[in-house]
Amino acid sequence: MSTIGYINISLELFGGLLSLIFILCLSLGSLKKDKCERLYIRVLSVNTILLFSDAAAWIFKGRPDGFSYWTVRTANFFVFTLGYVLLAVFTDYMVCFMTERGTGISKKPSRLMWGLTLAAIALVVLSQYNHMYYLIDSSNVYHRQRWFWISQMFGILCMLINGSILIRYRKYLATKELAALAAYIGMPVIAMLIQMLIYGIAALYIATTVSALCIYISIQVEQSHRFSMEELELEKSRTALMLSQIHPHFLYNSLSVIKGLCQTDPRKAELAVDHFSDFLRGNVNSLTASAPIPFRKELSHTRHYLELEQMRFGSRLKVVCDTPILDFFIPSLTLQPIVENAVRYGVTKREEGGTITISTAESDEYYIVTVTDDGIGFDPAKISQDGKMHIGIQNVRNRLRVQCGGSLTIQSTVGKGTRAVIRVPRHVSENKPF
Repeated sequence: MSTIGYINISLELFGGLLSLIFILCLSLGSLKKDKCERLYIRVLSVNTILLFSDAAAWIFKGRPDGFSYWTVRTANFFVFTLGYVLLAVFTDYMVCFMTERGTGISKKPSRLMWGLTLAAIALVVLSQYNHMYYLIDSSNVYHRQRWFWISQMFGILCMLINGSILIRYRKYLATKELAALAAYIGMPVIAMLIQMLIYGIAALYIATTVSALCIYISIQVEQSHRFSMEELELEKSRTALMLSQIHPHFLYNSLSVIKGLCQTDPRKAELAVDHFSDFLRGNVNSLTASAPIPFRKELSHTRHYLELEQMRFGSRLKVVCDTPILDFFIPSLTLQPIVENAVRYGVTKREEGGTITISTAESDEYYIVTVTDDGIGFDPAKISQDGKMHIGIQNVRNRLRVQCGGSLTIQSTVGKGTRAVIRVPRHVSENKPF
């Protein structure tokens, strides 16, 4: 074997081991991983198999035994096909990453990339019969063929598509993020051109490894730092939210209701005391709830609040619960503040009162909690004018985003009512006992 062959094998084995180490670090780093992190691990995994496959093709080429015969052919097939898969998986990662940045990007680039990947793989399969890309001779040695350049053009086209996506949404990315993603596109293109011009140099997958590690250093580490800051902010918002729920006027009103019931209906007063103590206990417990809790528990806490308010407002406040889906997890104090807003700013602002409906449903990706009311409604564009309401909604959004990757959307029409929708990813409830 030539000196350049030994150099290629050494670099590819080193790159493969390095990628494998990063995969293990990421896999063992945290039990709860978001979609982008899982896709990044997939990028590294495909890259690792590619490097080891290319190294195997170099190690066993030129050997006449049967094991080497099949190893060289299998390894070269993997190198060609997984090279395209790597580009498609990276596109999935980039689309996911940009979605988290609020770009509004669709999944069309991913679908396009997978379409090109399948077409390119079909040509590689065809090449096994007509040898349009490469030929492995009787001595078990790999040779490029006349149409080899077409296989490379597929890769370059895919990278150009990724590059155009990056250029289009560059304003949503920080400088380090843009540089890291651009490196993953630019470095392999340069390496691919070098390989096309200089036969025998295996530079492409080393370039993808180096650029993938650049992504880890500049993006993944930055994300970890951001998550740490978000956790700190979450701790602050948890305390602020808990305190915001115990409004002095709510305490006074609840105690006044209980005082009146003590004279008119002692048994109902006793029930009101139970609801009041359970409500306060739920707020205090939320301070230590750093992870999502069973929805049943959050719903129970909300019902204690509603029972007290119904004792206060009587027939003016009606509540409907349509909750067939209960076995999932949700951050604490996410449903109750939304319901409280519906009571305070919605139905009780109408002289005749109104109805609050709490419902649950599920889709393939989310558990969905919906709170609707037929109150006075509001203009969503002016929601920030009410400081307390705005802070409460922002706290709920932050808790959903940080603790489980969930979301809160609110639609309201003045004079008709409000609809709030909480979406919690299904993976949050996977493998958790109820």
